[in-house]
Amino acid sequence: MGLILGGWSRTDEPDIRRGIDNLKSAGSFARLPYWLSLLADLLSRNDRPDAARATLDAALVSGQAHDDLWWLPEVLRMRSRYDEERDAISRLRSAARMASAHGSVALVLRCEHDLSQRGVRRPSPGQPAGLTEA
Repeated sequence: MGLILGGWSRTDEPDIRRGIDNLKSAGSFARLPYWLSLLADLLSRNDRPDAARATLDAALVSGQAHDDLWWLPEVLRMRSRYDEERDAISRLRSAARMASAHGSVALVLRCEHDLSQRGVRRPSPGQPAGLTEA
């Protein structure tokens, strides 16, 4: 984990990849979507959108396969950056609903912020997150 966090903070992709590979080889898949999202963030910052998108897709698959869902709303939110407008809004709405179901206020707010940037209004009180059109 130290290699991943250190690599992310130093923008050292090989360290992040080595850290992720070490966890996988040890059979430690817990929090893998989170670790992969850090790699995707670095890839995005290094202007490698195709690699970032593929890494986020891998994070989604891993989270579903290992029932490690806590970070998937953020992975979906990050992944929406690479979608066409309609798909991005749909993905953000799904992320907001998932975050709400998990009770993660911070992740709901992140999704709602991204939705508002795309012209989708914040829902009324009592309405599920991310469902109102502008």
